Amino acid sequence: MNAISRTAILLALAWVPLLSQEKAVTDSGKTIWIYPNGTWKESKAPASVSIANDMVRPKLSTAKASILKGRASIYYNPAKWKPKGVEEGGRSNFTHIDGDAQAIIITERIQMPLENLEKVALENAKSAAPDAVIALKETRRVNGVNVTVLQIRGTIEGTSFVYYGYYYSFDKGVIQVITFTSKNLFNEYKTDFDDFLNGLTIEP
Repeated sequence: MNAISRTAILLALAWVPLLSQEKAVTDSGKTIWIYPNGTWKESKAPASVSIANDMVRPKLSTAKASILKGRASIYYNPAKWKPKGVEEGGRSNFTHIDGDAQAIIITERIQMPLENLEKVALENAKSAAPDAVIALKETRRVNGVNVTVLQIRGTIEGTSFVYYGYYYSFDKGVIQVITFTSKNLFNEYKTDFDDFLNGLTIEP
């Protein structure tokens, strides 16, 4: 099993339902996350926000995977990406044909504020990579809807990884579409990652 596959497993195991963490404000004004086991952690300020241009589904993204019980879809290039199985438990996995990059889609039907979703995404990443930090945050308009873009970097089993994903919340639920590979390969796969992410489409 290569490092990318191990990371996919760790990321999947690290994911927990969004409602398992609660946000609170202390008497001193600090924002914290409270976990089911009674522990808590101070919420860190996010990276700076920028606005990017509109993105549309690439022409070569002809294969379709329905997510969130058909309320949204991922259109992807079948010559570049292969699904690893049908959606199960709100989670779908894809692997790049090269085998050195992967994608995971996590959905829940319960809506939550987007800012909370961003914080949960970082905390989930930290479950697999304790040193995870947000290296980039911006807003993009993708196929007619605004999504938050996060690039999170961290280290798992001595290997530096980059998680690059779109995060969206609406009245039908929440969607996390995350691509990832090792830091040294990220630039090589960046275009394929963008194409995969830009296939996110909210169905009418």
